[in-house]
Amino acid sequence: MAEVITMPRLSDTMTEGKVAKWHKKVGDKVKEGDILAEIETDKAVQDFESEIEGTLLYVGVEEGGAAAVDSVLAIIGNEGEDISGLTGGAAAPAATEEKNQKNSLKQKPLRLLLQKFRQE
Repeated sequence: MAEVITMPRLSDTMTEGKVAKWHKKVGDKVKEGDILAEIETDKAVQDFESEIEGTLLYVGVEEGGAAAVDSVLAIIGNEGEDISGLTGGAAAPAATEEKNQKNSLKQKPLRLLLQKFRQE
């Protein structure tokens, strides 16, 4: 069953984090202890490790994007698993999501705006 990974609170004063770099992409296999991303807080950049194994099915915050603590950072589950119920129907299958990320330079500002709107 898929698990939602939320933006961690990496310091007492942290209210949001920025994804400085993703080390995994949608469709990649993830093992417990693998570094998923580098999260930038108000004080430092820290590696964020996976606590579960599976396939990275969804990325809720693009590289360079910010999100509130406890908002959806990623979803990890079984390859091909339907996660539309966890994302409000917004998730695409892994291969389609990766293709959309590569071909969506014109849509990127709109997606970031929609992500911010969903967080509020």
